Amino acid sequence: MGWSDLLRELVKEGLSSNHRRLIVLVGINEEKLARYAADSLRVFSSLVKGARGLYMYQPEYADAQRRMSRFKGFINGVPVVIDYKPYKETDKLLGTTVDFTILDLVNDLKPNDVGRLGGIVRGGGIYVFMIPPLSEWVKQLTKFQQSILVPQYGPDHVRHFLKVRFWNKLMNMNKALAINVDSDEVVKEPVLGNVQPWKPKEIVIPEKARFSRAIYELAKTQDQVEALRAMEVLMERPPRGKKVNVVLIADRGRGKSAIIGLALAALAHRLRKVKGRVRLAVTAMNPSNVSTLMEFVVKGLKALNYDVDLSYWGSDVVSVKVGVSIFIDYIRPYDMLSEEGRDIVVVDEAAMIPLPVLYGIHGRFSRVIYASTIHGYEGAGRGFSLRFLKFLREDRDTRVIEYELKEPIRYALGDPVEHWLFDTLLLDAEPAKITNEDYDLINKRGFNYVIPDLKEFFLTNEDQLRQFFGIYVQAHYRNEPDDLGMMMDAPHHFIRALSLNNGKIVVSVELAEEGGINDELIDLVVRGLKLPGNILPDRIIKYWGLTEFAKLRGWRIIRIATHPELQDKGLGTEMLRKIEEEARERGIDWIGVGFGVNAKLLNFWIRNGYMPVHISPERNPISGEYSVLLAKPINEAAGDTIIYANKEFRLRLLNSLQGPFHDMEPDVVRMLLTDWGQPLDPSYSPRLTDAQVRRLVAYSWGPMTYENTTDAITELVRTYYLRKGADSIELPLFYEEVIICKVLQARPWKEAARVLGLRKSTLMLLLREVVKLLIQYYIKYTEIPEFMISVTKSQRKGQSR
Repeated sequence: MGWSDLLRELVKEGLSSNHRRLIVLVGINEEKLARYAADSLRVFSSLVKGARGLYMYQPEYADAQRRMSRFKGFINGVPVVIDYKPYKETDKLLGTTVDFTILDLVNDLKPNDVGRLGGIVRGGGIYVFMIPPLSEWVKQLTKFQQSILVPQYGPDHVRHFLKVRFWNKLMNMNKALAINVDSDEVVKEPVLGNVQPWKPKEIVIPEKARFSRAIYELAKTQDQVEALRAMEVLMERPPRGKKVNVVLIADRGRGKSAIIGLALAALAHRLRKVKGRVRLAVTAMNPSNVSTLMEFVVKGLKALNYDVDLSYWGSDVVSVKVGVSIFIDYIRPYDMLSEEGRDIVVVDEAAMIPLPVLYGIHGRFSRVIYASTIHGYEGAGRGFSLRFLKFLREDRDTRVIEYELKEPIRYALGDPVEHWLFDTLLLDAEPAKITNEDYDLINKRGFNYVIPDLKEFFLTNEDQLRQFFGIYVQAHYRNEPDDLGMMMDAPHHFIRALSLNNGKIVVSVELAEEGGINDELIDLVVRGLKLPGNILPDRIIKYWGLTEFAKLRGWRIIRIATHPELQDKGLGTEMLRKIEEEARERGIDWIGVGFGVNAKLLNFWIRNGYMPVHISPERNPISGEYSVLLAKPINEAAGDTIIYANKEFRLRLLNSLQGPFHDMEPDVVRMLLTDWGQPLDPSYSPRLTDAQVRRLVAYSWGPMTYENTTDAITELVRTYYLRKGADSIELPLFYEEVIICKVLQARPWKEAARVLGLRKSTLMLLLREVVKLLIQYYIKYTEIPEFMISVTKSQRKGQSR
């Protein structure tokens, strides 16, 4: 059977089963690659009339432009409609549905692009891949591989494990046809047969549905109907002090965002009738994440006969308005923590949002929909369910309604292309199952520190790889296919794992080599050059002028994640200890880490001896986190430099708390100002005039107000932090948070009380007591001074008159 006949039978099978198929064109001859791609569509179009699709390419490569130009010539006259798109626009194609997609992968194999495009073809459609023979492909660097190079390594050091994995998975896919176009030979025949004909299920709308039937009629699957039914509960406002949360989870491509959009339209319609004015909010990591949701909000409102006004952020809808009665707005995650008056809130792709923000949203709003992808490009949902959803379930004041959508929208269950995509990019990887015997091993500290052979680990040890990456997929709130590509191919990246004695991986770590920079490069950095892949040396040179640090060799921990069922058992600390032991043996000078800071995460690193050396002056506009860098010296060569950098860091932070860091969480500030036994200025004395001292005393023991003593109190608190580590006085942790929040950050009383969880009156009394302690230590007042006694007496006489 010729290749065109094989393709015809393969497509017929796909149309019958409502599944997609793969055609892999292998070769280096540009003309033949283009001709076979066009001929593949010619066969497809004879079976699928009016087919529409995409051709994806890298426009900056001349050979890609030539292949596309030749393809356009060969496709002329074939009855298909094609949009030609550069790969940089793949994020805008999420939510699109087409009959076919041609991916020119000769110049680039970027996992994110393949992940994004892997769900847009409908059942019965095809993907056409153009790739070089593996023997040639591994000799050239793709665009993605070029982007992961660092100055310490050259092109010859780049690994090609991603290409090998991609190739092997293609050659082992049952429903893929592979053709060597250079030799006109079929190199892999598809397995034909064993296909169950697909019949669409009848959609049944509930008889007693509370949402409008016009909304239910827009649902594509019975799954979506049931999800809509679950969200009807949000029409009723819960009793005071109670909450109602709906949690929707699904694999990608199940119509989760679409059905939430329809539900919001229905809810807005019903609530408007009850209260006249409705304000709903949608949050996600990026506006593009909610584009499908907003699209279906509009469809739903129009089905209910509303005229809508739209506002955009770039090409993304961020606000849907109906007159002065309905407002549905996209709000950035961190900004949700200061939002008020929202009737219902939607958190889309909740697994990608930092846990502190999720907890904050939960505490602030009584009716919330949380949506999360289980497997797919957007990230993991099970880590979300194991951590945050567990918290929701255990909250006695929260009613939680959960629903999982399983039925795909664009194609039938069991689609082989979806299975291949998830398998290849490890989107469905899961950690090892944990048993009682495993807990016994943990209690006995039965661990192995794993230093894998990377080639064997990534290309032949599939079970261990899936365990390792599955921990990231399910335990980490940010996870992308590109992370797998970087881990596999970047020459400066490597991995370590902690396993139980039975081989089950329980902690996964990805590290990057940094430092070892020569004088020439250091000079360029001093002049402003950004040093790719060397984040800590770059920042320490630019901010603290410590050029010698760049010559030292370090390991930066990119990601460390513990099995989601085994967190808070000391496994992360055990892993760090093992990594530090290895680093010491290998002559590594320091270990560092960078992350979006929150109190729990920062506490882990501070507790393990990692010292802050840099912080971004602005919050991430999406996550709302400040990015912080920490380092731990492994030997004396790095010790003095890191201690100096930490001192400069603390001094900068201390003097910036009324500026860029005025809204940083007080417990985070407190930990960042940890002294490490290294005071900033151990001999510093409070620079106070006699008049300032009198006002301080009058504030602490008498009638003076805080507002009239701010200057002196601020100097006293600064003294505490400048001398911290040298003095015997050490305030309780919460006392420190009080003086940070009210004095150093200069927050208004009402805001400071809210942040600290106190009443304003309690905060005012507590601050007087803290200042009194500082006065007694630094100014040596141990009792009410004589002049304060006379002041107090005269006040009493005045009051009696």
